[in-house]
Amino acid sequence: MIQSSRIMSKFTNHGFFGRKYGESSGLYSSLNCSKFVGDRETLVLKNLDIVKNKLQSLRIITLQQQHGNLCIVVNQQTNSDMKADAMVAKTVNISIGVLTADCAPILFLDKRNHIIGAAHAGWKGAVSGIIESTIDKMVELGSNPKDISAAIGPCISQENYEVDEAFKKSFNGNEDYFCVINFKVHFDLPKYCENRLLKSGLCKSNIDVIKIDTYSERENYFSYRFASKNSNGICGRQISAICLR
Repeated sequence: MIQSSRIMSKFTNHGFFGRKYGESSGLYSSLNCSKFVGDRETLVLKNLDIVKNKLQSLRIITLQQQHGNLCIVVNQQTNSDMKADAMVAKTVNISIGVLTADCAPILFLDKRNHIIGAAHAGWKGAVSGIIESTIDKMVELGSNPKDISAAIGPCISQENYEVDEAFKKSFNGNEDYFCVINFKVHFDLPKYCENRLLKSGLCKSNIDVIKIDTYSERENYFSYRFASKNSNGICGRQISAICLR
């Protein structure tokens, strides 16, 4: 489990978890926290309990993620597995977690107003506004963007994120997030997410980018891109979660 100093406080627990120290086996080995990738649900629930207990919360909420821009406000009565890609909360003792395997997990904290958030930012969700939706929901609960800190967790690096020209066109000719490696175009997902955070009003000093590449660190993290090349895309999902104590 990795933590970020930007979102540490005496009234929160958080963690960017990897793929180890869980109950699942085979291609889901071992801390797979997704019920929607073919793993046995009984094992997934045990894995979620491991995370919940590590964060010292009473329950944990995850989503049925859609690669969209919907963020929801959750509390103790909210059911898991709602269709959305981000959550915010102002309720103590619940962990909110997003699931990734190369996409960027982003955890948010407003230390002044005790508001937390978690977003799943793949490129589609990031382009469609999932980061802004999360910040907007935090503002609805009483935040000011200047008071919000964010940490972008382990995700695929630009070095390993090869894309095609059709993908590049989705960014309307913006070259800031692209480079050429061995004659192939590559995309910088964490840089893109960081820029969307900045444009939303967060201070640069309040943003942390954890530089861990899920593709090259696939022994420690699930990587869908690697799985697509080697196991028909079958793999687990790691969780990134935060809670108010």
